[in-house]
Amino acid sequence: MVCIIMVMNDNKPKTTPRDFFLNLLSIVTLYFSATSFGILLVQYVNIFVPDVLDKIGYGGDPYSAMRFPVASLFVVFPVYVFSARFLEKEHVKTPEKKSIAIHKWLVYLTLFIAALVIIGDLVALVLKFLDGEITTRFILKVFAILLIAGSIFYYYLAGLRDRKSKFISAFKYGVMSVVAASVLASFFVIGSPAAQKERRIDTRRVEDLRLIQSEVAYYWQNKKALPESISLLNDDLRGVSVPVDPETGEAYKYRVVRDEVFELCAKFSTDSSLYVTESAYYPYESGNWDHGVGEVCFERTIDPDFYSNTAKTLPL
Repeated sequence: MVCIIMVMNDNKPKTTPRDFFLNLLSIVTLYFSATSFGILLVQYVNIFVPDVLDKIGYGGDPYSAMRFPVASLFVVFPVYVFSARFLEKEHVKTPEKKSIAIHKWLVYLTLFIAALVIIGDLVALVLKFLDGEITTRFILKVFAILLIAGSIFYYYLAGLRDRKSKFISAFKYGVMSVVAASVLASFFVIGSPAAQKERRIDTRRVEDLRLIQSEVAYYWQNKKALPESISLLNDDLRGVSVPVDPETGEAYKYRVVRDEVFELCAKFSTDSSLYVTESAYYPYESGNWDHGVGEVCFERTIDPDFYSNTAKTLPL
């Protein structure tokens, strides 16, 4: 009897370092890919269904937020697909491999986490409904998270039950196609790396103009006159140095129009109106900085009543 038990124990599959590595790699890359895909879908919603709060500077920039999940999916998701496919072949070749502890623990942990995400997602939906704050934007985000968590739960549950059908195979390839299409579409939404570089440079130009505007107002506040040239704004004592165009190194154009009215000009490479949430990306607090491609000038007027009553020791 003892010999029979020992023989049975010897036949139990053992976890090798190779099994541990492959199973852990598959699950970790799955979690990373699912999180990245969720972030990507949420940013798609932020772009195509903008919120009013984004227009007053409280939202982040979804275009920038898309870069990390796209980069992650571009690298990590193929690793997950490869490792999962490799494990499938191993399980077909050696069915007892599906019974090793590391595989079962990780699969059930994945099902547990997916179930918690689904439950939490539905609770958030019901809570928003009861608060009367249901919006299309929120429903789309809930659906995106529910779709990801539900797909993971269904696929791994089917794997535990050894369900092999054409639908499961089609489902698997359908998910891979959706992820690939979402990553490819992001390049059209956020633009090429060259376009992103131009946009960042234009953002820097707006920030520079805003700084110059603040320094001009500070100069007028103390001297009750506009500077004849922006070079007069340089102040070693306060550590102020007038910025120049980050790409060409040329000085920004400045012109006094009349008393208390001045003009700032810069040459831009992009059109700010093409970005849905531009007000969250560009600093709009001190005037309107809308711009097209080419040289754009911004006329600013100083209110003497306001700035005369403002503390002179602090710049804007």
